[in-house]
Amino acid sequence: MTGRGQTKRGNGNGSVRKLPSGKWQWRASIRLHSGETLRVAGTAPTKTAAEAALREAQTDASRGQFTVTQKTTVAEFLLNWHALRADTLAAKYNQSQTSLIKKHIIPGIGKRTISSLTPRDLEVFYASLVHQDERRPDTFGQPLGDSMKRQVHNLLHLAFNDAVRHGELLRNPADTARPRYTRKAAQEDDLKAWTPDEARRFYEVARGDRRGVAFCFMLSTGMRMGEVLGLRWENVDLESGTIHIKEALVSLNGHLHRTTPKTARSKRTLEVSGDALKILRERREQLPLEKEAAGERYIGSDAVFTSEVGTPIRPDNTYSLMKRLCQAAGVPYKGTHVLRHSFISIQGQQGLPVEVISAHVGHARASFTQDHYRSVFAHERKGLTLDFTAQAWSGETDS
Repeated sequence: MTGRGQTKRGNGNGSVRKLPSGKWQWRASIRLHSGETLRVAGTAPTKTAAEAALREAQTDASRGQFTVTQKTTVAEFLLNWHALRADTLAAKYNQSQTSLIKKHIIPGIGKRTISSLTPRDLEVFYASLVHQDERRPDTFGQPLGDSMKRQVHNLLHLAFNDAVRHGELLRNPADTARPRYTRKAAQEDDLKAWTPDEARRFYEVARGDRRGVAFCFMLSTGMRMGEVLGLRWENVDLESGTIHIKEALVSLNGHLHRTTPKTARSKRTLEVSGDALKILRERREQLPLEKEAAGERYIGSDAVFTSEVGTPIRPDNTYSLMKRLCQAAGVPYKGTHVLRHSFISIQGQQGLPVEVISAHVGHARASFTQDHYRSVFAHERKGLTLDFTAQAWSGETDS
């Protein structure tokens, strides 16, 4: 007997019923090509919408779009999903995504079936994430930082979204799951960028170092480290002061690779001036002198920023130099990416619109630049009060 508010169809056709909350629930049993039966369900605000969703699920099933079975594990799904898209990703990004899947996701929830995952399961998983690199005993076993948790969550959300879009999953469990972040107060010491004074002190020290000028160029232009080290002379016009960013230099498994920039908007043309242009002209003038000084040891390359023997500077060899220069300048070491963060934040503090900064640095969206790169310095927040006294506020407005 069919209950009140419930519309029941023939065997295997599914059902629609009204919930106490007022929403309508639809349910169906989908027969997969593997012989398994997949039970699917969902809710909708109206009976008509619920019936439409049920018909859509049945249509998808008849077309064979439900390919993730109840036995498909998270590991099987993610490895297959990532393999299909790997060729479309920049090399460094592909490596980082592979690392997240193999080092963190598979050990944690890889054996779980994808159809059984719930938002709460994911939140428990996020809370359990720890550093897995045994080569770094200072962090091994410690809770993963907020940034890494966010990367894991974003990867799972993207993968499950694709599964939903292809009809392989009914809903995305990462839609409502949220990692628990530490939410540290945004104190000056916790900023990702240097203050203008710190940036100036670092620049003055690094400018006198042969390899440090690459850091100065990055700080002056806001380019990524891989873009700076991957810059070739064929993409530099010293007369007009323009550079064409077409590739990046990355280190993967101990080998150097030239790859496409991180995003589509990363391929861009920049106009440089001032000391940034002077750095390029100095590098050009130094080439024959360095070749003569190195003699038979000189190897040479078409890179703008090179080692003493003319080879490209390896990105993974920049960290020790960066630490030494930071110590000499008396500024906190925050990795090489602090140069890009500082460029964006200082330009923002000086009033340049965020959409202009975003286009210059090659971000896909201005909102990403604002949310993840623009640090607000303490001196910018000083005196932000409104005084409504008669002396400071006339109460009159211009018509």
